[in-house]
Amino acid sequence: MQKITLFFFLITMNILIAQNVVEIAWGQGINESVASPTIELGDTVLWKWVDASQKSVTSLPNGAEVFDSGTLKGINNDFSYTFTKTGITEYQNDSDPSMYGKVTVVGKLSIEEKFVKNLNFYPNPVKNNLTISSIFKIDSYQVYNILGTLVSEGKGTSNLTQVDMSRLNSGLYFVKVTSRNMQTTLKIAKG
Repeated sequence: MQKITLFFFLITMNILIAQNVVEIAWGQGINESVASPTIELGDTVLWKWVDASQKSVTSLPNGAEVFDSGTLKGINNDFSYTFTKTGITEYQNDSDPSMYGKVTVVGKLSIEEKFVKNLNFYPNPVKNNLTISSIFKIDSYQVYNILGTLVSEGKGTSNLTQVDMSRLNSGLYFVKVTSRNMQTTLKIAKG
């Protein structure tokens, strides 16, 4: 009996220690990929209201978890939920079903895996501005053409960064994104 109790205690402590908070700016026009993080068991998702419209965060049927923020209005509201089961839970704003996303919960991710799985970019192909979002602060980016020549670079200012690609010719580009000591490269088509 003591071994079973100790086992459950250790699992609970591991979940509590490993917990991270992933923040989603919950507002009109949010891109579904930005609202769809991949997290670890025990992580918390925090939806922050970024505009004054009425909204909710409500899980859809047949998901791994069930939650409902209720309907809230105002820019200073938020809702958080800690995920305790592996699997996928789709959710939406009941007041505006065009605002939706899904949370994918896995057992364990390295920091690098979490960075790569939660790095989103849109639109692709891009005409003017490429939006890059991450659950980590983006430190910098470099844009390379197909020949490997650096054609643009910049500093990130937050978890959301805009890359001006309006001056670039149509074609294929590679965007190297850096956060802390992590980096990955995105393939972007310029129309």
